Amino acid sequence: MRSSCWPTVRVPLLFTLAFIPCGVDAQNTVPGIDEVAAMKILESAAIRYRGVDALCADFTQHLLVPLLGEDRTGVGRLCQAQPNRFAMRFSDPEGDLVLVDGSFVWLYYPSLDPKQVFKVPMVENGGHYDFHREFLDEPARKYRVTYEEEDEIAGQPTHRLRLIPLEPTSYEAAVVWIDREQSLLRQIRIEEENGSVRTVTIQRIDLKPTSLSEDWFTFTPPEGVHVISG
Repeated sequence: MRSSCWPTVRVPLLFTLAFIPCGVDAQNTVPGIDEVAAMKILESAAIRYRGVDALCADFTQHLLVPLLGEDRTGVGRLCQAQPNRFAMRFSDPEGDLVLVDGSFVWLYYPSLDPKQVFKVPMVENGGHYDFHREFLDEPARKYRVTYEEEDEIAGQPTHRLRLIPLEPTSYEAAVVWIDREQSLLRQIRIEEENGSVRTVTIQRIDLKPTSLSEDWFTFTPPEGVHVISG
């Protein structure tokens, strides 16, 4: 089983990365756009990000968890820096975060439980904890890709692609929206067999952030918080 960007730990299901199963339906694909052409679109985005040392963007995350009857939306800012640092810091719910500091993955959700933090060691070939690396690093080796349709995300025309992992991973399928003009990731939907769906929409992408500091990728648990090591 290959490593995934989504750390596997026992955290409250509402904020774990959970998704809905969905097989590839030929009726949802666009006639005339085969898997080779769809993969070329994905690889064009991979080339676009290959030379990016750091990026930041605003995000909106929608998390649907049918098992719990939960439907939550959060917003915040995410940043990544090569080779293996990544952070999603929520402004709503304020203080929630997922952070990779190069050695550990930190999961802190004070909106659910302000008294506990999850600390998970990075896998040996770490760096695959952000969705840019997950979906744009050697995509032809990892996915079968089909073209679903042209779509629009936040006013931007996009290609919508469905990705089916070629090897077992923590999710059943993913859908990515690639900007038709700039080859940027605009939205990601991740689907898991338990019926939950996580969708992240990315806006105001900055490929050359000038104010990105080391502090962005540093997390110190608040005093009195119980750290649960994975």
